[in-house]
Amino acid sequence: MEPTGTEWRYEPSRRHMDRASPDYDPRKAEDLAEQGASENPDARYIQALYTYLGQGGAIQDRATAAELFSIAASEGHRPSAIVSAEISRNDEEVQDRLMALRLRGEECEDKACAKLFSLYDVGAGCVRKDHGEAVRFYTVCAEHDDVEAQRTIGFMHLKGKGIPKDPALAVKWLRAAADAGDANAMYRLGQMYDEGLGDAEPDLKAAVEWYEKAAAAGDRDAQFAMGCIHSMPKTRWTSDEKAAKMFMAAAERGHAEAQYQIGMMLAYGQGVRRDPAQAGYWLEKSCENGYQQAMVDYGNMCFEGKALPQDYAKAAKWFTVAAEGCNGYAQYALGCMYGSGYYYEQDDEESFRWFKNAAEMSEANSQYCLGCMYYEGRGCEKDVEQAAVWFDQAADQGHPGAKSFLGMLKITGTGTEQDVQGGLDMLNEAADGGYFEAQYYLGKLYYEGEYVKRNIPRAKRFLGQAARQGDPDAAALLERIKSEKSR
Repeated sequence: MEPTGTEWRYEPSRRHMDRASPDYDPRKAEDLAEQGASENPDARYIQALYTYLGQGGAIQDRATAAELFSIAASEGHRPSAIVSAEISRNDEEVQDRLMALRLRGEECEDKACAKLFSLYDVGAGCVRKDHGEAVRFYTVCAEHDDVEAQRTIGFMHLKGKGIPKDPALAVKWLRAAADAGDANAMYRLGQMYDEGLGDAEPDLKAAVEWYEKAAAAGDRDAQFAMGCIHSMPKTRWTSDEKAAKMFMAAAERGHAEAQYQIGMMLAYGQGVRRDPAQAGYWLEKSCENGYQQAMVDYGNMCFEGKALPQDYAKAAKWFTVAAEGCNGYAQYALGCMYGSGYYYEQDDEESFRWFKNAAEMSEANSQYCLGCMYYEGRGCEKDVEQAAVWFDQAADQGHPGAKSFLGMLKITGTGTEQDVQGGLDMLNEAADGGYFEAQYYLGKLYYEGEYVKRNIPRAKRFLGQAARQGDPDAAALLERIKSEKSR
């Protein structure tokens, strides 16, 4: 077992500590460790293990063992540092069992090494989390052709999960597992090349080769990844039909996002024949598996009744589940449903509550709606200053309605410091973006001439733009201007 970091491997003892080796001899290992302890921290660690347990010919002496561990720890030997901390923290009975397990691990017993990995990987009970120690023991299992161990430590080296990234070791162990037929290891190799993990250069061709092997072996993550690659535009792999096939394969294996993707493809007939019933089935499955984007999109589709049959009850159900999971858009949708009386009885206070939840999570539409409710006093006490605050936050995110409303508040000095030019700038920005209310407000301002110099041609231009978009107030004011001119 190779030590890591600043540890030293004391070979004279280690070669007699492998239970599967013909050279296995605990007494000789302990004797050699005692001989080398004064010069080598790993030898001191081995001597301390045998001394703590009274094995390998050593006389049991926990106090002396603890001192040996402490000395080795001060010399940079990480396992000794870990053990020293455990001795000071655990009661004697617990520590005795842990030390016996550790010795079996150091003697390369697979069962003990796997157990030590599971303990140190998550930090269970009597040990603190230490991925380096977990990998050190599990490497023994990998060297003994344990495919799960090979895949696991390969992935940990790839991601640098609690240990330094090591692309060479990642590839070594993932390849070993993949060559043994492990589909997930094949997927991880594909992911490495796809995302450039472990300092590997991104290589989509190599990624596809591994993803395809993993997908053929039934790995749902690889099937989903190939669905995404086939969905990419203008590549040698682009194919809606193949994407649908891969998404369906992953969906059938319970992949929530794949269920969403194939549901959307079935809803709109992309790569497959349009089938609203099957689309609803897979989108519902994705929702049940906790995928929030499916909850939001399926909710919208059920609400609108275009791609799928209209069903307010399902829309409300999945918006609520997503909203309770802190999805800002779903909270906004519920605010709209309560505010407008769709499915639920109209309830301004409940609408206000959901808009406020979403607004506090920076959902721009909800910030705008919350501003409107404060301005009108719907579901809350009227508060134009709070209205201006929320319009300002939504405007910062580019919301055209918020820019328009805040622009007018700035011009009139309502709920905020008066700033006519700043307000005009905001209105013009929204109007240039085609927002009809900003166009109407500008037309009205130039018609009335209270805050800007009266300019009827400019007023007519803005009002005409808004009227062409169907704004009845703009159309009415435009007609009024025309009738005044004809008198």
